Amino acid sequence: MLDLFRKKGVTSFIYGAIIIGMVLVFVLEFGPSAGQKKASFSTACVANVKGRCIDPKDFSGAYRLLIPRDEDGVRRAKQMGLRRVALDGLIERELLVSEAQRLGLTVTKEELDDTIYDGFIHVSVPAENPQVAYQLRIGDGRMYAGFKDPKTKRFDLNVYKRTIRNLMGRSEIEFREEQEHELLAAKMRDVIRAPVRVSEVEALEAYISEKSSATVEHVAVKTSYAGKYGVPVTDADVSKWAADKENEKQITALVDARKEDAKPKPNVIRHILVRVEKGATPEQKGIALGKLAEAAARIKKGEAFADIAREYSADPGSAARGGDVGTETKGFVTPFKNAADALKPGEMTTKAIETQFGYHLIAKDDPAKAAEIEAALKKDAARELYVKGKALEAAKDIANKIQAGLKAGKNADDAIREATLMLKRPTSAIPLLPVQSEEPAAADAGAPKTDAGAKDAKDGKDAKAAVAQKELTPENDPDRPKLETSSSFNRGGDPIPGLSPETSQKVLAFAFEGKAGELYAEPLRTDDGFTVIRLKEQKTATKDEFEKDRDTYMQTLLAGKQTEALAVYVKRLREAAKNEIKIDENYLKDPNARDGGVPQDLDEEGP
Repeated sequence: MLDLFRKKGVTSFIYGAIIIGMVLVFVLEFGPSAGQKKASFSTACVANVKGRCIDPKDFSGAYRLLIPRDEDGVRRAKQMGLRRVALDGLIERELLVSEAQRLGLTVTKEELDDTIYDGFIHVSVPAENPQVAYQLRIGDGRMYAGFKDPKTKRFDLNVYKRTIRNLMGRSEIEFREEQEHELLAAKMRDVIRAPVRVSEVEALEAYISEKSSATVEHVAVKTSYAGKYGVPVTDADVSKWAADKENEKQITALVDARKEDAKPKPNVIRHILVRVEKGATPEQKGIALGKLAEAAARIKKGEAFADIAREYSADPGSAARGGDVGTETKGFVTPFKNAADALKPGEMTTKAIETQFGYHLIAKDDPAKAAEIEAALKKDAARELYVKGKALEAAKDIANKIQAGLKAGKNADDAIREATLMLKRPTSAIPLLPVQSEEPAAADAGAPKTDAGAKDAKDGKDAKAAVAQKELTPENDPDRPKLETSSSFNRGGDPIPGLSPETSQKVLAFAFEGKAGELYAEPLRTDDGFTVIRLKEQKTATKDEFEKDRDTYMQTLLAGKQTEALAVYVKRLREAAKNEIKIDENYLKDPNARDGGVPQDLDEEGP
């Protein structure tokens, strides 16, 4: 062979290159760094972490492990963003492996064998999102696969190989290599968590803070209520306001945002629902009917059905679309379906249609009225914006009066009554809106008519007759301010649902620092008005209560602190290595692009 090198010419050069290449391959494949996947210019990598390539098969195997094992698994995987979770877990794993190697940690063959024989597969989920791990039932970083023969209930090599191939698309050698990295990362996590401690003093303080509770009373004043009764509105006032150029821009923007939903389309059905709760009294039904009658009266005066639906309807799915429920009534409750099917384009029901949900007003679009609807939208938008601009101040004024009344020692009912006494009342009666109910099924012809049966039928008719439409006033409007009591909450709780985070923090601070019976300094701003807050009760947890739960509570607190410590550590690792982490986002966007073996049937819906 050496004689070839002594000969001059092209042949000697070619043979020399071949031998040098073989030596390089040997060094690279079997040298000290063998077993560590180093990225090359030709290697496809989902991510490159400090020089180590996470190849598509790594990513595919991790992702497939995380997909929930049910018929809805792929959709839920997409909804939970498990592609990103899988990749972030792999990146975290490689950073922890690098740290473990720096500290001299290793995984023995026996340790690897033991975890496999025990039937577990380790998988990394980002420490910053432990909730996902618990949702996927891998809170301890591993999932049980069994690898057992169904008959003998003992470890079976063939079952093991078949399981990892079907579950992860991996060979035995590839699986062991991946699990070695997973176990090393798990050891590093244990090293990070080990120094975390919780003292009894710290636990007691945390227990008292967490378990102490408070309850508040609150009176909400909504802008919808204040605008309706506390803001005088005339056509002249609205027209004058709308003539301003800045206000005109707002009107145009609102009309543009709504006109597509409000635009009449062939055979589209719209409805307004005023909900009636199960077991409602005739009085409550009458008020609900009065509200729907009010909506009907405004539509008959020329306001767009879509605008009134947004304001009045209690059906959240359709209200935002101007009451649009589509063109088909198949599957709708019978009274609604029958009434809607009977309408011609441009018509609206002349009666309130009663269903188990409440009272409905139903209309069918007429495309021929498009210009008329657009003109109504502009007028409605001007009126709505005018009232909205003044309603906030009106709500604040009502809330301040309620606050003053409570501070003066009045009970809540008296304070609210006095604060709303001067609000405007309807100037004209709302036309009556008859009710169309689904008739009860006819009695079985062969069934005897008993006195009890006749009485039940009579009582039913009397109940229907007792429902009389009530005109809405500041006193009976469902949105009228009323005293409500919150559920019991702790320092980290949600005192009153719907408050902004900033306002919630103010209520929490007041609830645990104030005294029972004390009012918050002033009404607090909410998303839809103002609310008056009064502290009703405080309950402070005791040391005796802590002693009963001591062991369990300290373990829970320790686990939480360890999880937090790990998340902080990993975050610092990732920040320090940010210039050494390269991600190919294509693998997260397109399930069919270089997916490294992710089967189409597992991911047919895409990322």
